[in-house]
Amino acid sequence: MTSFTFYGITEDRPSTRWKALFDAVWPAYRAWYLRDGDLARPDLATAEAKLREHMPELVPTWQRLVDLAGGDETAARMLTLWNPPRFLPGCSQVAMSSPEPALLRNYDYGLELFEQVHASTRYASRRVIGTSDCLWGLLDGLNEDGLAVSLAFGGRPGDGDGFAAPLVVRFLLEVAGDVPEALRRLATIPVSMYYNLTMVDATGRSVTAYVGPGMAPEIIEDPVATNHRGRSPEYPDHARRFRSVERQDLLTDALEDGRGVDGMAEAMLGPGVFSSDYDNAFGTLYTAVYRPLRGEVEYRWHSRSWTRSLNSPEEMIVVTLDDDSTEPVDLGAPGTNTGSGSGSGTGEVPDPSAAEAAVTELVASAREAITGLAHSPDPAAFSALISLSSEVGEALGTSARLLAEHNSWARVAELADVSRQAAWQRWR
Repeated sequence: MTSFTFYGITEDRPSTRWKALFDAVWPAYRAWYLRDGDLARPDLATAEAKLREHMPELVPTWQRLVDLAGGDETAARMLTLWNPPRFLPGCSQVAMSSPEPALLRNYDYGLELFEQVHASTRYASRRVIGTSDCLWGLLDGLNEDGLAVSLAFGGRPGDGDGFAAPLVVRFLLEVAGDVPEALRRLATIPVSMYYNLTMVDATGRSVTAYVGPGMAPEIIEDPVATNHRGRSPEYPDHARRFRSVERQDLLTDALEDGRGVDGMAEAMLGPGVFSSDYDNAFGTLYTAVYRPLRGEVEYRWHSRSWTRSLNSPEEMIVVTLDDDSTEPVDLGAPGTNTGSGSGSGTGEVPDPSAAEAAVTELVASAREAITGLAHSPDPAAFSALISLSSEVGEALGTSARLLAEHNSWARVAELADVSRQAAWQRWR
């Protein structure tokens, strides 16, 4: 079992509490932000311009955050959350209209990248509470008008120009009081990856908006959303690895059985929906139950619960994660055997010595090419080496993620001679 401290922080405008959080987590966020190399991230002028264009209401708060961060340029770029590195939380979401409006969600991810902060703020005219991510974004949240929003990965691979989803959730809760207004504002915001944003308001109106780079939000009138688009996965291999359809079906059945909010919360923590695969970033870190008419969220685990309202004082609790409900998910690549054997899916056993020889040959060729460029007086050779240095950094990230997918992050950490947490922070 693993324990962590969950902090409830109340600070209307960013000040000493936010600065303490920044000081504690910035080294990890900086490593994550630059994991593919500095050139992979947008320059400050571009990132700031995009924030001013699409979310001008957030600019005064962003400027204050940058000041609290000491004017650090990398921090300023990261805090815009324009074109960030990829991150793929799992998650399940259910919107309920009766017996009272409610938004329930499981947040499935790795503990190493969880801020462990519930934030209560008033950046502008609305009080907003929710689960903090990316220093000022929200994984899920509720505002004083009764609008609740949460995010889940939408299952489609790839990314593009746009903002990280946690900042989009923050923005919607800052500027919208109900679902129609949230959808209107969402249509103006480019999103960097594919997500399901589920929302409900105090009237009981609920939708899931499927969003992603280069597309208008697709509004889905379905109260249950997991990690694929709609009801039929576009990428069945990904959906199968994370039991996305199975979780959606289980929660749909529970909803159709007429369960109340508490009964649905039990289903979220039940077999087939709750996940204990924390080692592979697919463990349920909390179940959140947002109740717009009460202005509160209840975080639930098997062993305890914790309620935070729009008026709660600061406090902290210690949470113990357990694995009482499900077996770990097989996160091996489709068609591969992740057990002690290494079957190729064709009945043939790969020859380790042949694979090692192929890698050795590639390494020798790469070293010969790099040495040749290094000893050339041609300016083009120097430019090529600069370009390659950036590509090698990006290739390390690709290789690490591929190795983790086929093996584990523990194996990546072992080969890199770093801690598993450090490997996560650098390459996830």
